[in-house]
Amino acid sequence: MDERERWDRAAGEYRRVFDLGLSDYNAALLRFWTERGMLWPGARVIDIGCGVGRYGTLFAELGCDVTLTDISDEMLRHAAENMARYRTPWTVYRCDFSEATGKEPVFEGGFDLAVCTMSPAVHDAATVRKMSGMSRGWCFLSRFSDWRQPFRDGLMSRIGMEPRRALNDPQADCEAMIAAVREAGFEPEVLYTDYNWSDRRTPEEMADYMMRFFFAEDRDADGIRERLLLAAREEADADGTVDDAVFTKAAWIFWRTNA
Repeated sequence: MDERERWDRAAGEYRRVFDLGLSDYNAALLRFWTERGMLWPGARVIDIGCGVGRYGTLFAELGCDVTLTDISDEMLRHAAENMARYRTPWTVYRCDFSEATGKEPVFEGGFDLAVCTMSPAVHDAATVRKMSGMSRGWCFLSRFSDWRQPFRDGLMSRIGMEPRRALNDPQADCEAMIAAVREAGFEPEVLYTDYNWSDRRTPEEMADYMMRFFFAEDRDADGIRERLLLAAREEADADGTVDDAVFTKAAWIFWRTNA
């Protein structure tokens, strides 16, 4: 499965989370951008690896000119649906950011703020330079520096499998991104913040979520799903759902490009 297909398959889960509404973390990040003078009504903003447009909609509500890019057609389909009600300028553009030159017409004129939140689209010094070259003001990256998901891991253990991780070593990835910003010629500021949430899912939704992210290519996929479903049903609360709590710490990495 290539990267584009992987993110296409994940789009439904991201849309489900979007439909839950604004989280405390989303609101805190929006306040951070505005209070730091990175974001204001009328600012031109690009979200690289935008997913289904969570932050794009917040930028549009503020009255910004918004450009959303992602590798996934399905993510961008949802993003366009979510942005459709806004009258401020916005556009969606599909690209693999690693392969984009940064000189495509959609990027002309530059941006006041370039963001990449929890996305692998910006992942090394070369993509940091490309992102920085698009901004006449600020760049912002976020990465998970820690991740604990005990219910998910417990289900894997219950079916006799070693827990699998979407993020193998988040702290190492976070440190690598800070180093990449420095290698690209900028000195980043870094803030760490707790980012915790809980997803209520039916056992069927929980089994499907785990298959999509961890077991989609296993030979015994059907058998694994059946065992996961049985284990999740045994753990379900009285309302027939399970509580998949996630405990993380996020690193906010930001720098000026015009200092």
